[in-house]
Amino acid sequence: MPKPSKPSKDDDKSRKKHRSKDTKSSHHSNKHGSTSRSHRDETDQVMDLYCAVYQPRVGNYYHWAFAMHRPDLGWAIFEVVQDVDDGPFRTAIRDVNPSSSARCLPLVPLARIYSSYAQNLASQIREIPVEGRPALWNCQEYVLEIWDLVWQLGAIDQNTYEVARQNLMPYFGPIQEEDDEYEHEEVPDEDDNQPQFISDSGSD
Repeated sequence: MPKPSKPSKDDDKSRKKHRSKDTKSSHHSNKHGSTSRSHRDETDQVMDLYCAVYQPRVGNYYHWAFAMHRPDLGWAIFEVVQDVDDGPFRTAIRDVNPSSSARCLPLVPLARIYSSYAQNLASQIREIPVEGRPALWNCQEYVLEIWDLVWQLGAIDQNTYEVARQNLMPYFGPIQEEDDEYEHEEVPDEDDNQPQFISDSGSD
């Protein structure tokens, strides 16, 4: 069996040179935190985003709420609600699983984003103005505005944004009841062409 050849002086110099570069590179990376373990652990954490859709308690609009979830942090629900029918909206933030409500339909998955985006998103959601909104503005428009924020922050790509938005459209606007077995004409009321005020049910 041939004996292993001894490394030449040139090989030794090459290894020392590469070790020196690797050491410098490692020190440089750790200095800026780009490859440190704590940084990787933080960015590797992901947050699941959902739209929680609820059967209305009153009115004919589904109630929407924007939900964020991470296993180690739990749930956060962002929504707007009304204390009285046709009253002003106010924001509400709750830390419960939306599916714990009997009125909650299966959650609509939107996306998964890194926690670093989620922290910024939560702070910007709190800045969305609610007072002085037009009569037809409601919880559904509120969630769509939040979804716009997710895209504007760069947390998702355009395809993810558009696909999720399209998946929400079956629940958008007045609930469309299925036609009866036979068609019948209804006499329109005088107020049919008047703006409708939306009563919001809330998630609780």
